[in-house]
Amino acid sequence: MESKQHPQQAGLSVAGLSKGYGREAGALALDNFTLDFPAGECTVLLGPSGCGKTTVLRSIAGLVTPDAGRIAIDGDAVFDGATRTNVPPEKRRLGMVFQSYALWPHLTVAENIAYPLAASALSKAQTEAKVESMLQWVGLGGMGRRFAHELSGGQQQRVSLGRAMVGTPRAILFDEPLSNLDARLRERMRMELLALRQQAPFTSIYVTHDQLEAMTLGDRVVVMRAGRIEQTGSPEDVYKRPRTRFAADFVGIPNLLEGTVRSVEGREIVVETVVGALRTSGWRRDWTVGARCTVAVRPTLIRIERTPEAGGRPGRVIRSVFQGTSSVDLVDLDGQQIAIESFAEERHSPGTEVWVLPTPGALFALLDD
Repeated sequence: MESKQHPQQAGLSVAGLSKGYGREAGALALDNFTLDFPAGECTVLLGPSGCGKTTVLRSIAGLVTPDAGRIAIDGDAVFDGATRTNVPPEKRRLGMVFQSYALWPHLTVAENIAYPLAASALSKAQTEAKVESMLQWVGLGGMGRRFAHELSGGQQQRVSLGRAMVGTPRAILFDEPLSNLDARLRERMRMELLALRQQAPFTSIYVTHDQLEAMTLGDRVVVMRAGRIEQTGSPEDVYKRPRTRFAADFVGIPNLLEGTVRSVEGREIVVETVVGALRTSGWRRDWTVGARCTVAVRPTLIRIERTPEAGGRPGRVIRSVFQGTSSVDLVDLDGQQIAIESFAEERHSPGTEVWVLPTPGALFALLDD
């Protein structure tokens, strides 16, 4: 499915973007938001509803007018609150893939994809060639004469992607495009989107509240909270080394353990917790021995033993949840409940006495707050 009809690789930058809704004090969708979007990369904006991620996307697209700030594509301002610059959406040369697909029901697949080319100077033959190339690229070859209602949800989303890309935009904006699909199809479409990007890298901004989508598709993940950036980094950094309680909770770490710093050697800090001594990596450099702190502990990095010989801390299973290939046991340790994930066959019955200890060699995240 190779094609030359992929977007140009443009860099985008957003500086000091602010947007308020209503007259209530502090009702800011964006609060002095600043971020660069490197050319050729996929930047994922991750956060809960109301965090401002969609407002960022729609401001870049020109569908929302910010109150202040600057948006530039390849150095050219498309919005500047200071100079009152505001380039219309259709002149920003950006493609957009919507959550709802937004396909014209009376047009065929080919006509939907060709729609952005209607105002171009291309001949009919050139337009047909571009559309056919795009159909092949998104895996819909031979389906150009079908109508949207004759396609599956995944196929409709591919039409939406083809329409966004056919005009050779400078970047593609994705507004939670997979949220309407069922779980199995969503997983398949994630992998297909990833494969398309690997074939022909393009600049993209992807909005989602799904941490798995963020980790799978992003070159960089930006966790947002209340119109601001909470943390930014590679998917691995954000997943393994969250900086704050909010980031840790949002990327799926249920165990936030209070502890005391036992030793400090550069960035590596040993913290004594209810599950034992944990080797941690912190962002701050001013930790001192004896300081109180919080460690984010993934359920997969703690293990359960049935006997005390391994040296674990004693606890009792409160609840066990079967999850297919794994099970999650909720264990009470000195009054604190810890979630521990194990293989399904290692599931423990409620009331079982167990011993808990960290996985050898595991490195845990020491939070800033």
